Amino acid sequence: MSTDTRNPAPAARAARHHRYVQPVDRVIRSSGFFQRRRDLLALGYSDWHLKMALAAKRIFRVRQGWYSVPDAPEAAIRAVRVGGELTGVAALETYGFRVPRRPRVDLLVAANACRLRQPANRRKRLDLSGETRVRWSGQRRLARADPLSWRVSIDDALERIIATEARDVAVACVSAVAHKQQWSRSRIAAVFAKAPQRFRCWASLVDSRDEAHGETYVRLWCLDAGVGYAPQAYVAGVGRLDGQLSPNVFVEVDGAQHDPEWSGDGESSYANDTHRDIRLAVLGGTAIRITYKMLDRRRGGALWAECLAGIERAVADDLELVERRSRHPVPRRFRGAVRKRRNRALMDRSNAPP
Repeated sequence: MSTDTRNPAPAARAARHHRYVQPVDRVIRSSGFFQRRRDLLALGYSDWHLKMALAAKRIFRVRQGWYSVPDAPEAAIRAVRVGGELTGVAALETYGFRVPRRPRVDLLVAANACRLRQPANRRKRLDLSGETRVRWSGQRRLARADPLSWRVSIDDALERIIATEARDVAVACVSAVAHKQQWSRSRIAAVFAKAPQRFRCWASLVDSRDEAHGETYVRLWCLDAGVGYAPQAYVAGVGRLDGQLSPNVFVEVDGAQHDPEWSGDGESSYANDTHRDIRLAVLGGTAIRITYKMLDRRRGGALWAECLAGIERAVADDLELVERRSRHPVPRRFRGAVRKRRNRALMDRSNAPP
């Protein structure tokens, strides 16, 4: 029996073609986690390729005619399923910025968008009072540079944050972007120039030296209480500290990696932080450590009040001690002995006896 090789079976033809194309999940991941069926067919893939990838769970169907990969950001999947673009704090988080997490995800949809469905169930209408907050744009179509784009630009996300979030969150987000991208004051002012007039005064509160939003919160709340705050203070023999409150009082805002039981990526910095505190104490300084849980007002609003009370007491005592020392300085003949004892205490560990 002769076989017609001019018209092979579709499965055999797809199997031969599969040897010359990249895996479909790799193509989807390299194109930004999402791809349309018609675009995949234009690249040479067939429905057989998509069916095999779906069966192997290397891809999944986000919505009708759209495919993604399992490691796609959850917020991005929600935006594509609703049919909009991710904006606000959630968009900045997908760009890799260290911003405060919010309970809601902001989406931008076209002006004529209607009958929006829930991200997890396309048969139910979108609950606008739930975890998704929708904003309708002024255009009938979203101004996307890429039809596969699922998030707005950084500037558009910041514009949304300044207009809708509280002062602390807005300043923390702009400070995070300014720190990572090394923005100048004029660049920061350009972002606030697009915001409503009543929010433009917040531009003076942004500081690109803040390395995390917890540091921004402490800086703002200290300034509100009348306590001076200098970000990223450097002390010889100790290193950089998150903030300086007075000549000899400093503050450190600790995340989860500072915990002795930290089990995430990298080693815990608890031992190194303890040694730094000791070296600072030898120099006559004090480090007040504040954890992120103390700053979360949803978990315990009274914790920051205690932190502030401790800060104010430490600053007052330090200023009083500095003033007293200025009136009664150490005699000149004793200064050399004090300096020698301090230098011996700050010797490197390698030179210290075992």
